[in-house]
Amino acid sequence: MDETKLADMLECFDEDQKTALISLLKKDESSEDDLEIVPRDKHLQKDAKRVSKLDSIWRNNGYVDGVKEQITVTDLIEKDMEVRTTMKDNFSTDMPLILPRVIENIAREAIEPQLVLTPLLSRINFSAGTRVVFPSWGGFTAADIPEGGEYPERSLDLAGQVEAIIGKSGVACKFTDEMIRYSQFDVMSMHIRAAGRALARWKEQKVADLIVDNGTTIINNDSTAIKSSTGRDASGAYNGTLTLDDLFYAYATMLDTGFTPNALIMHPFAWQIFSQEAIARAFGFANGVNPLMWQTAKGAPGNANPWRMGNLNQNTYVSSPQNIATTFTDVPSIFPTNFRVIVTPYMSYNASTKRTDIVLCDLNELGIMVVDEDVMSEEWDDPARDIRKIKFRERYGLAVMNDGKGIGLLKDINVARGFDFTDKISLQYTSNASSQLSGSITGDASHKANV
Repeated sequence: MDETKLADMLECFDEDQKTALISLLKKDESSEDDLEIVPRDKHLQKDAKRVSKLDSIWRNNGYVDGVKEQITVTDLIEKDMEVRTTMKDNFSTDMPLILPRVIENIAREAIEPQLVLTPLLSRINFSAGTRVVFPSWGGFTAADIPEGGEYPERSLDLAGQVEAIIGKSGVACKFTDEMIRYSQFDVMSMHIRAAGRALARWKEQKVADLIVDNGTTIINNDSTAIKSSTGRDASGAYNGTLTLDDLFYAYATMLDTGFTPNALIMHPFAWQIFSQEAIARAFGFANGVNPLMWQTAKGAPGNANPWRMGNLNQNTYVSSPQNIATTFTDVPSIFPTNFRVIVTPYMSYNASTKRTDIVLCDLNELGIMVVDEDVMSEEWDDPARDIRKIKFRERYGLAVMNDGKGIGLLKDINVARGFDFTDKISLQYTSNASSQLSGSITGDASHKANV
């Protein structure tokens, strides 16, 4: 506070009171600084304000409150170059400084809402090379030693390793001189957001492929070498539908290998698998439990409601509704444990055969993502064609944990209605003492077939 103004304000107080009040004011002004562990850098604070202000201008398509005229892209670039030499956080010597950071922020915002599988991986920041190895070592045992005997020698053996190879993903956009000259902020912003979404979709697809390609197959209806699901149709024939018995078998198989499944990853169109599961429906009808007879879908269907404006009868249908649908149903409540259901369009689903794959996994042992570089942008001009180009790049590597033992795959599951005949089983036998029952009553335990 100005000392002259402070003296005028304290004229009515005596000397002792003035001293006490001045001391109190100074203490109050410094209290905020005292709480800081590291002193603030005023230059960096100014830099952050400049980035924030430019970000606001960009998002408002070049308009600023209180200013009638629209600011052009050329004006922004010229101002950016002007303040570059005064900024302390100056990492660039040949291109605008603030503008790339604003563009990167917009690209990152476009990425985050799209991610479903990527956040499930454990993130590790690493920038010291292109290959990261996570080794695991086996143990060794002790032994009893007889009198005068020699101590047994042991050594640690390499039990296995997980490798994450860091690669580079990117996309570029180009803008003509006319787009920049006539300040088409909205078109440029659309391109930048589209670039962010493209990077997000590509990463999501790679994570989905990583999970499916490296998981352990527990049930497969398209192979005679692996156990099939035991769902049946109305005639009693196996039809490839999934039952709670199959889900429990998969759960127990993973539990016996040392992993506790806590999530199901499914396609949004596979929600009917649990909405009309055979065992739960039979139990529901027999005991009058309505929620077990049918389950309505949770989440949102693949419909573009934002396209509807007012009361106009506009078409909100989209050609690929699975890309925006979030429909799912929980595992029926009679199952002994709960699972988190995660839906993504990147899981396999055949619309013609209504067959899908399901992932049963332990989210704590799913995989890792080693990040070398988050989304960044660079831009340059092509004077020969009056084109400005912006490229977006990120560097990361993906790897599964425990050789995929924490990922169980249920393949080629039929999304159809199943029937349960367990309560209809009846036995007929004679009093002949030599008659003995043998084998499985239903045959489910050893069922392996293409169904």
